[in-house]
Amino acid sequence: MKSLINSFGRLSIVLLALSTSLQAQQVEVTASVDKNPVMADESFNLTIEAKGDVDRGAFDSSPLLKDFTVGRTSVSSQTQMINFTTTRSTTWTTVLIPKKRGIYQIPEFDIAGSKTKEIDLIVVPPTTNNSSQGRDLFITTNVDIDKVYLQQQVHYTVKLHLAKDLQRGSLSSPTLENADIRQIGKDKEYNQIVDGKRYRIIERSFAIIPQQSGTFTIEGPLFEGEVVDNSRQSFGFFNRSKAVNRVGPAQEIEVLAIPSKYNEHWLPSEFVQLDDEWQGNIDSYIAGEPITRTITLTAMGVIEEQLPTINSQYPDSVKTYPDQAETTTVEKDNTLIAQRKESIAIIPSQAGALTIPEVKIPWFNTITQKTEYAILAAKTIQVKPAVNQPGTGLPNTQTAIPITPSAQDNAAPSSTIQVQGVEQYWQWLSISLFVLWLITLLAWWKHVSNRSTKNLTSVQSEVRHSENEKSTWKDLEKALNQGRTQDIHSQLSLWLAHLTNHRKASLEQSLKLINNQKLNNQIENLLAARYAKTQASWNSDELHSTLRELRKSWSQQNKANSSLQPLYPNA
Repeated sequence: MKSLINSFGRLSIVLLALSTSLQAQQVEVTASVDKNPVMADESFNLTIEAKGDVDRGAFDSSPLLKDFTVGRTSVSSQTQMINFTTTRSTTWTTVLIPKKRGIYQIPEFDIAGSKTKEIDLIVVPPTTNNSSQGRDLFITTNVDIDKVYLQQQVHYTVKLHLAKDLQRGSLSSPTLENADIRQIGKDKEYNQIVDGKRYRIIERSFAIIPQQSGTFTIEGPLFEGEVVDNSRQSFGFFNRSKAVNRVGPAQEIEVLAIPSKYNEHWLPSEFVQLDDEWQGNIDSYIAGEPITRTITLTAMGVIEEQLPTINSQYPDSVKTYPDQAETTTVEKDNTLIAQRKESIAIIPSQAGALTIPEVKIPWFNTITQKTEYAILAAKTIQVKPAVNQPGTGLPNTQTAIPITPSAQDNAAPSSTIQVQGVEQYWQWLSISLFVLWLITLLAWWKHVSNRSTKNLTSVQSEVRHSENEKSTWKDLEKALNQGRTQDIHSQLSLWLAHLTNHRKASLEQSLKLINNQKLNNQIENLLAARYAKTQASWNSDELHSTLRELRKSWSQQNKANSSLQPLYPNA
């Protein structure tokens, strides 16, 4: 008997546990909407309620994205205990806005194995109510053109109409796949009567640049906010507010592809212009000195990423050092304006007339639908010789010194020597030989004297040259250690002139004499860093090392070539 009672007790416990488990698995799920029918631009709430123990993340709203704009989803949970019976419920509330009018079906949702019922929803066109009150809140959208070329700007305008006081709110941007969308200008705010009702209107403009051809739908912006609800009783000084959501109507556009016969860089615009600016006075350019030219490309209705590189050409007689291009996109009169500025330092190597070729940028005129060109005409500037450097070549180290022939005596009458005897002949010959010997002796003495003086002058010149080289090298090393490109350029020109023994040579002329490609490349980088408008990253260590090697080689060669004869040779 006792054994039977124990078995019955165990069975009761098992049945109770099984009953509790089955009760826990039974989840009742319902779905409902707060409006039906609804207008195409207004929001409604979809509520999913699950009675039972379920996970808060069990609801997935992604199946609704096809037909609705899905707003935020709020989740609340509640637990109750009545007569030792515990009940739990979870509620999901999602804000939905229909994309267009029609009859839609909200699908069933599976929550912890239980499914909701489908809901048929009627969406009617957004119209103004015929009553005296009208609609308190709605949005309108507009595009200035519905057929555009690829990457052509579409001007999109959205207006938020408010008939009630706005507590707070936010307005999103319109959406279009594969497009650049940005707000242009500031919001405009004004009042307007619409169908006999006064509205406060907030107007916002956007520039949309499609990046793909075809037919597309621009989805309207979403407004989420709170307005004062006068239908509810307020408490004290606080007004009751009501959450509102609206979406702007969609707009269809057709994006045309690039014309098949167009082979240039694609730049669709209503207006494109090229300008250039030259630094300083165009009548005072000097050979060897830099000239800065800034070319500006301006285009309307595009963004800076669409602008091409400005391909400017220059003669072989000049060296060019381009700076990094500057690009920007600004807004003026609700239109995007893109600009690209390219600055380049030009160093002419010789004096005379310098002709800069024209610059041509192709673009597609969206108004005339034809290819046009923005052109900078060719320009000729006059370059003057550098100071102390007449002409264009190197200083002539082998300049011929003109020698003026001795003038003959204007009145040298021929004379006849009459020999009056052998004695007089030999007397005259002896005197002549003696005079010739004296002249020879005098010439030899002068030669020895000039040679000694020349050797002394050469030694003194070598000493002065070495001292000047050491001084300029010291100044150059100081500039290299400090990394100041302008000072390095200046001191380098002086030092190389001393090194090549051409004191008036320019930097370019000295480099031609030295003929060191490694040094040429490093000086190209130096000049590029110097003439850059922005701070360029350049390290002087490599150039410093190359110059040390060059100086060492020059010093060894100078010693080998300085085997001077003694001032006073031994007898």
